[in-house]
Amino acid sequence: ARISKRPLLRPPIPSPYTSAASPKIVYISTKTPFISAVKRVRKLLSLIDKRAVGKVDLGDGNGDRERLRALGGAGIEGGKEPEEVILKATNRAIQKALGLGVFFQGQENVRVRLSTGTVGAVDDVVVEEKRKGGKGVGGKVKKGRREVEGSGTGEDSEHGKEKSDKVMPKAEAEEEDIPETQIRKVSALEIGISLR
Repeated sequence: ARISKRPLLRPPIPSPYTSAASPKIVYISTKTPFISAVKRVRKLLSLIDKRAVGKVDLGDGNGDRERLRALGGAGIEGGKEPEEVILKATNRAIQKALGLGVFFQGQENVRVRLSTGTVGAVDDVVVEEKRKGGKGVGGKVKKGRREVEGSGTGEDSEHGKEKSDKVMPKAEAEEEDIPETQIRKVSALEIGISLR
């Protein structure tokens, strides 16, 4: 039996123009270019900033001027956490994500938050059919729960009759106990980047 790895399950990525209710996630892999990831995060941060400030028109009265003063003085309104861009990486990509986190820590207008954890991944266990004696001639071929002996041509002779499930050898009985899937744990890093 061999293990076939499935990709990690991820929810679909929402549009960057959606509200603060949907998280802005950037998945980092080992092949993600550093500068591309920085530009992607900067673009998402600028869209978050635009959404927070909104449209301000200083020419039509005091309403927008008061709103601008309130935004400048309040910082974080009502004690809410600021909207952030989340970088997610697993296994070997953690090193690249940490490099991005260190880069953004060096910037003076952003705040960086790190959290680590583990993620469960589901893998398939593939059981391969084994043929003895070359190309199936005179050997055994496993077909589901039954085993056919003989020439492998499917003829009804003394050597080509099927064995019942009760006469199965011990080695094959142990092979049937192999599970179809298995769960493995993967290290994960989540970096939250928000504007100050």
